Amino acid sequence: MLNKWKIVVSTALIFAGTSVAAAQSGGIPTIDVQGGCRAAEVVLKALFSSESSDVYESCVSSEQMGRDALAKQWDTFTARTKGLCVKPKEYLPSYVEWQTCLELTRDVMKMREAASQAAGRAGKSVARRQCPVVEMADDGNIISVIAC
Repeated sequence: MLNKWKIVVSTALIFAGTSVAAAQSGGIPTIDVQGGCRAAEVVLKALFSSESSDVYESCVSSEQMGRDALAKQWDTFTARTKGLCVKPKEYLPSYVEWQTCLELTRDVMKMREAASQAAGRAGKSVARRQCPVVEMADDGNIISVIAC
């Protein structure tokens, strides 16, 4: 019995590692959309005492559209961005949430890069910059802030 348990745990760990690696370097990880949508339906019906039958169908449809949109854009996102956003082992993973996270992260990084370049063109003088002055690293992280 103990050997069977070890095999099950080992297999689960292998699949978990494979999914994360796929999210960062390969294709879009596969998630159980039907299971997630059924769980969401149960929670929504409990919270809102709703007997609406379209909750599940709407959820599945949204997730499929999210997956389709991700498939079109997948190669445009960096491995770092994918690693930050695509987490198939999180509670109720969602293609729609992943798409939103990936797009927002990409856009914020572009804005930070543009701000960093604009600050570089303005020179190092604090007097010539708008305050607060935020110094950014190449990866978009904040290095320092001068309140002026």
